[in-house]
Amino acid sequence: MKLILIGYRGCGKTSVGKRVAQTRGMQYLDVDDVTCERIGCDSIAKIWQEHGEPYWRENEVAATCELCKQENLVIGLGGGTLMQSGARQAVEQAKETIRIYLKASPQVLYQRITGDVRSSQTRPSLTALGGGLDEVQHMLAQREPTYQAVADVVLDINDMDLQQVTDAVLKHC
Repeated sequence: MKLILIGYRGCGKTSVGKRVAQTRGMQYLDVDDVTCERIGCDSIAKIWQEHGEPYWRENEVAATCELCKQENLVIGLGGGTLMQSGARQAVEQAKETIRIYLKASPQVLYQRITGDVRSSQTRPSLTALGGGLDEVQHMLAQREPTYQAVADVVLDINDMDLQQVTDAVLKHC
């Protein structure tokens, strides 16, 4: 069995994924981390700066395809992973898989992102809007239809704490 967590940066994929994996005796892997490892750099922002977004996306698709073939795994997708057709196809076609979208409002996401120092240091701005609430709103408007289309389950996590989200995810796997 596989569990794939979908959502925008800051929705809790990593925190929830690690807890669910530990509870279920599974391994947790983050697509962003696996992609960075493939490239040999620990900062997405640095990779984008040195090699460009297309290079990142190519490696991200390859990492996603590899992970989707494995078993007994909880996978945290990058926020933009599903926007790449090869990655979306791999996620949609992954066998014995539950896909859960951790849905949060732009305001909640922005609050979480700005509260995470590591995120701002290692992740690039995605638009000329510079990473603020406007950027989150803009990117989420583009991505959310895909997140919802691919997900088997959509969890509205706006008013949930980490344990509540973890418990809700565990009910589905």
